Amino acid sequence: MKLTPLNITLAVILVWVISEWQMDQEQIFSLGWLIVWIVVISLVDVAFRLLFKDLKKIWFLQIAFILIVGMLMIILKIQ
Repeated sequence: MKLTPLNITLAVILVWVISEWQMDQEQIFSLGWLIVWIVVISLVDVAFRLLFKDLKKIWFLQIAFILIVGMLMIILKIQ
């Protein structure tokens, strides 16, 4: 499996959620939402791999995708 930005993002999210489970604070989202998030990120990664064969293009497009989704999440959270 080739390393892509979405794989890195998924790994970071998993580590973050696992580290939060060990604390006594309120969780950001439940196990069900975590599974949905993992499936969605994996399907998007597979779609990018099927549509674009060049690894450099996949990296650029996935980084742009992550940035756009992140900005949309911030905008929606502010409103």
